[in-house]
Amino acid sequence: MKKAVFIVCFAVVASGAYVAHSMINPWIECGNDIACGAQKAGFNFPLKVENYTVRAMDGMLELRFPLKDGRKVIVRKAETFEGEADENGIMDISGDYNQYPVNKTVTLDNGVKFSVRGEDNSYKVVNFAAETGYYSIMCDEGLNKADIEYFYDLLAEAEAPKYDEDEPM
Repeated sequence: MKKAVFIVCFAVVASGAYVAHSMINPWIECGNDIACGAQKAGFNFPLKVENYTVRAMDGMLELRFPLKDGRKVIVRKAETFEGEADENGIMDISGDYNQYPVNKTVTLDNGVKFSVRGEDNSYKVVNFAAETGYYSIMCDEGLNKADIEYFYDLLAEAEAPKYDEDEPM
Protein backbone atom coordinates (compact mmCIF):
# COMPACT_ATOMS: atom_id res chain seq x y z
CA MET A 1 0.00 0.00 0.00
CA LYS A 2 2.82 2.44 0.77
CA LYS A 3 4.36 1.87 -2.67
CA ALA A 4 1.12 2.82 -4.44
CA VAL A 5 0.78 6.06 -2.49
CA PHE A 6 4.39 7.00 -3.28
CA ILE A 7 3.87 6.41 -7.01
CA VAL A 8 0.72 8.52 -7.10
CA CYS A 9 2.39 11.35 -5.14
CA PHE A 10 5.46 11.24 -7.40
CA ALA A 11 3.28 11.45 -10.53
CA VAL A 12 1.38 14.46 -9.16
CA VAL A 13 4.57 16.28 -8.14
CA ALA A 14 6.26 15.55 -11.46
CA SER A 15 3.31 16.79 -13.51
CA GLY A 16 3.07 19.92 -11.34
CA ALA A 17 6.74 20.69 -11.96
CA TYR A 18 6.12 20.53 -15.72
CA VAL A 19 3.20 22.97 -15.54
CA ALA A 20 5.23 25.35 -13.39
CA HIS A 21 7.86 25.65 -16.14
CA SER A 22 5.44 26.21 -19.03
CA MET A 23 5.28 29.75 -20.41
CA ILE A 24 2.11 31.44 -21.55
CA ASN A 25 2.24 32.88 -25.07
CA PRO A 26 1.63 36.65 -24.72
CA TRP A 27 0.64 37.10 -28.40
CA ILE A 28 -3.01 37.36 -29.45
CA GLU A 29 -3.59 36.35 -33.09
CA CYS A 30 -5.96 38.84 -34.76
CA GLY A 31 -6.03 37.64 -38.38
CA ASN A 32 -6.51 40.75 -40.53
CA ASP A 33 -8.36 42.71 -37.81
CA ILE A 34 -6.17 45.73 -37.04
CA ALA A 35 -8.73 46.94 -34.46
CA CYS A 36 -8.19 43.71 -32.48
CA GLY A 37 -4.43 44.32 -32.53
CA ALA A 38 -4.81 47.97 -31.56
CA GLN A 39 -7.04 47.04 -28.63
CA LYS A 40 -4.57 44.46 -27.31
CA ALA A 41 -1.45 46.61 -27.92
CA GLY A 42 -3.04 49.75 -26.50
CA PHE A 43 -2.40 51.92 -29.57
CA ASN A 44 -3.34 52.17 -33.24
CA PHE A 45 -0.86 51.47 -36.05
CA PRO A 46 -2.55 52.34 -39.37
CA LEU A 47 0.12 50.97 -41.71
CA LYS A 48 -1.24 50.98 -45.28
CA VAL A 49 -0.35 47.53 -46.62
CA GLU A 50 -2.29 44.67 -48.19
CA ASN A 51 -2.64 40.98 -47.35
CA TYR A 52 -1.47 41.41 -43.78
CA THR A 53 -1.99 39.45 -40.61
CA VAL A 54 -1.90 41.03 -37.18
CA ARG A 55 -0.84 39.82 -33.81
CA ALA A 56 -0.40 41.84 -30.65
CA MET A 57 0.48 41.75 -27.00
CA ASP A 58 0.28 44.40 -24.31
CA GLY A 59 2.41 47.27 -25.63
CA MET A 60 3.40 45.77 -29.01
CA LEU A 61 1.72 45.29 -32.38
CA GLU A 62 3.05 43.20 -35.27
CA LEU A 63 2.02 43.11 -38.94
CA ARG A 64 3.17 40.37 -41.34
CA PHE A 65 2.77 40.93 -45.06
CA PRO A 66 4.40 40.22 -48.43
CA LEU A 67 6.20 42.85 -50.50
CA LYS A 68 5.36 43.10 -54.20
CA ASP A 69 8.40 40.97 -55.09
CA GLY A 70 7.24 38.15 -52.78
CA ARG A 71 9.60 38.74 -49.85
CA LYS A 72 7.82 38.43 -46.52
CA VAL A 73 8.31 41.08 -43.84
CA ILE A 74 7.38 41.52 -40.22
CA VAL A 75 6.94 45.05 -38.89
CA ARG A 76 6.64 45.61 -35.15
CA LYS A 77 5.86 48.72 -33.18
CA ALA A 78 6.10 49.38 -29.46
CA GLU A 79 5.38 52.81 -27.98
CA THR A 80 7.59 52.01 -24.98
CA PHE A 81 9.98 49.17 -24.33
CA GLU A 82 12.02 47.97 -21.38
CA GLY A 83 15.58 47.35 -22.40
CA GLU A 84 18.87 48.89 -23.31
CA ALA A 85 19.11 51.33 -26.22
CA ASP A 86 22.15 51.62 -28.45
CA GLU A 87 24.21 54.81 -28.83
CA ASN A 88 21.53 56.26 -31.16
CA GLY A 89 18.64 55.62 -28.74
CA ILE A 90 17.41 52.66 -30.82
CA MET A 91 15.87 49.66 -29.07
CA ASP A 92 15.82 46.21 -30.68
CA ILE A 93 12.22 44.99 -30.40
CA SER A 94 12.59 42.36 -33.15
CA GLY A 95 12.79 39.25 -30.99
CA ASP A 96 15.49 37.97 -33.39
CA TYR A 97 18.44 36.78 -31.29
CA ASN A 98 20.54 35.48 -34.19
CA GLN A 99 24.12 36.67 -34.60
CA TYR A 100 24.86 38.24 -37.99
CA PRO A 101 28.22 39.26 -39.49
CA VAL A 102 26.99 42.82 -40.10
CA ASN A 103 25.81 44.89 -37.16
CA LYS A 104 25.95 48.62 -37.91
CA THR A 105 24.10 51.92 -38.23
CA VAL A 106 22.72 53.07 -41.58
CA THR A 107 21.82 56.76 -41.98
CA LEU A 108 19.25 57.83 -44.57
CA ASP A 109 19.69 61.05 -46.58
CA ASN A 110 17.21 62.77 -44.21
CA GLY A 111 19.49 61.98 -41.22
CA VAL A 112 17.32 59.23 -39.67
CA LYS A 113 19.48 56.44 -38.25
CA PHE A 114 18.65 52.76 -38.40
CA SER A 115 20.35 49.91 -36.58
CA VAL A 116 20.76 47.02 -39.03
CA ARG A 117 21.88 43.40 -38.70
CA GLY A 118 22.44 40.98 -41.54
CA GLU A 119 24.96 40.14 -44.23
CA ASP A 120 26.80 42.69 -46.39
CA ASN A 121 24.04 44.88 -47.91
CA SER A 122 21.25 42.40 -47.12
CA TYR A 123 19.79 43.33 -43.75
CA LYS A 124 17.64 40.77 -41.94
CA VAL A 125 16.74 42.98 -38.95
CA VAL A 126 16.23 46.75 -39.04
CA ASN A 127 15.36 48.84 -35.97
CA PHE A 128 14.79 52.55 -35.44
CA ALA A 129 13.27 54.97 -32.96
CA ALA A 130 10.80 57.78 -33.59
CA GLU A 131 8.68 60.17 -31.55
CA THR A 132 5.79 57.68 -31.59
CA GLY A 133 7.79 54.62 -30.50
CA TYR A 134 10.21 51.94 -31.54
CA TYR A 135 10.04 49.98 -34.78
CA SER A 136 11.49 46.75 -36.08
CA ILE A 137 11.41 45.40 -39.63
CA MET A 138 12.49 41.81 -40.28
CA CYS A 139 12.91 39.99 -43.56
CA ASP A 140 14.57 36.57 -43.91
CA GLU A 141 15.30 37.30 -47.58
CA GLY A 142 17.01 40.58 -46.63
CA LEU A 143 16.43 44.29 -47.14
CA ASN A 144 18.68 46.93 -48.71
CA LYS A 145 18.97 50.67 -48.09
CA ALA A 146 16.26 51.45 -50.69
CA ASP A 147 13.90 49.08 -48.83
CA ILE A 148 14.67 50.86 -45.56
CA GLU A 149 13.83 54.20 -47.18
CA TYR A 150 10.54 52.72 -48.46
CA PHE A 151 9.62 51.51 -44.98
CA TYR A 152 10.59 54.82 -43.40
CA ASP A 153 8.24 56.63 -45.80
CA LEU A 154 5.49 54.06 -45.18
CA LEU A 155 5.82 54.38 -41.39
CA ALA A 156 6.06 58.18 -41.54
CA GLU A 157 2.82 58.29 -43.53
CA ALA A 158 1.08 55.95 -41.08
CA GLU A 159 2.21 57.95 -38.05
CA ALA A 160 1.66 61.45 -39.47
CA PRO A 161 -0.97 63.48 -37.61
CA LYS A 162 -4.32 63.35 -39.37
CA TYR A 163 -6.32 66.57 -39.61
CA ASP A 164 -9.97 67.03 -40.47
CA GLU A 165 -10.30 69.47 -43.36
CA ASP A 166 -13.02 71.34 -41.43
CA GLU A 167 -10.90 71.80 -38.32
CA PRO A 168 -8.36 74.62 -38.05
CA MET A 169 -4.74 73.45 -37.67
